[in-house]
Amino acid sequence: MPKKKSFLPGCAGPAFLLALFAAVSFPLAGEEAVFAPFVSRLEAEVKSNLLRLSWIDSRDAKGPVYIFRSSRPFAGSNDPVLENPVTVPYGAQSWVDEIDSAGTVYYFAAASDELGRRYDIFIPNGNIAVLGPGTGGPRPPEPEIFGIEARVEGERVILSWRGDAGRDTILYRSSRPLLGAQDLLDALVIRTGSVPPFADFPVPGIPCYYAVILEDELAKGSVRLISGGNATAEAVQVQPKTGGGAQAEMRSIPLPLISITGAVKGADASDEPAAPARVSPEAAKAVSGLAVERSVLPPKRPRAFREDLEIPAGGEESMLRAIVQGSFTGRDWETSRTELARYLSIPRSDLPLARAHFYMGQAWYFSGNYREALVEFLAVQSLYPREANEWIEDTLSRLIN
Repeated sequence: MPKKKSFLPGCAGPAFLLALFAAVSFPLAGEEAVFAPFVSRLEAEVKSNLLRLSWIDSRDAKGPVYIFRSSRPFAGSNDPVLENPVTVPYGAQSWVDEIDSAGTVYYFAAASDELGRRYDIFIPNGNIAVLGPGTGGPRPPEPEIFGIEARVEGERVILSWRGDAGRDTILYRSSRPLLGAQDLLDALVIRTGSVPPFADFPVPGIPCYYAVILEDELAKGSVRLISGGNATAEAVQVQPKTGGGAQAEMRSIPLPLISITGAVKGADASDEPAAPARVSPEAAKAVSGLAVERSVLPPKRPRAFREDLEIPAGGEESMLRAIVQGSFTGRDWETSRTELARYLSIPRSDLPLARAHFYMGQAWYFSGNYREALVEFLAVQSLYPREANEWIEDTLSRLIN
């Protein structure tokens, strides 16, 4: 294959390319995303003498991905080893190679546009993977959950997986592929502590993707999703019912009131409602002895915002992150309330302040003080409506029950 022209003709220095990467990878807050023609998260998995590379395609360069292999580090866009690459179609996001060398091997994945023009941008720990001597050298640890399968049986989806070893797991469902930890933020937690097989009943007609992770991995911030391993690679979909059969609907609010004067012909707004009929003493005694059946709500799990699970840095949010990653993650609710109250005693910006109230609400909730929790969740509703409404609805249900 003839040598392709590089993305930056005349700029062969790796320092220049790294500087460019720094410029395009970290836009300032509020700015639009910039052109990023490179693949990311290039990772290698080794089994026996086979190596599997996986990555995430660029959203800006939708041509084939070129895989290069070398026995020495890549020197720059004019490196002579950038010849005879393996071409992988856009969207495949994986490729399998056979290992035939005991030395260190370097892989580089270059994105290209739809015309096949390649972008030789080198990003250490981004689109470059290095395997040491032996059977492939050091590599990212494989997920302890693997072999996930999802199959449709009538109105349900049966999920199975292997490797959890009896540890607590969290099962997610999403209408979009779950490729990385950030995708879990928009996914729905449908089960915790589950043991396979598990039956899910999603809304018919909507494609569903699933992922299973260990609860302690989430607490440590070491979540890693592998398509076909601990996350489903293809969507499954329950087909809607057809025919005259009525489908049950779920409503989170009661039906609206119906005006009798508007719905019944001849009704008069001045008509007085009928007086309630009295029942016999025997009937009243029988009714009073009936047990009221109350619904049992499934237990909730503590939830945290992504920005509060990152490495603590400077600024007013560092203390909040320390609380979340400390007493809150450890479920020491009394200590959490004390630390959050101290944090809230000082004026804060709107978003950190709202998140602190959200965590305070959970600390009250898991302590069984639902009235205090409800007040905290209501204070968050204007800035984080989706997160707050979920907890408000659950808290109100527990107060009623």
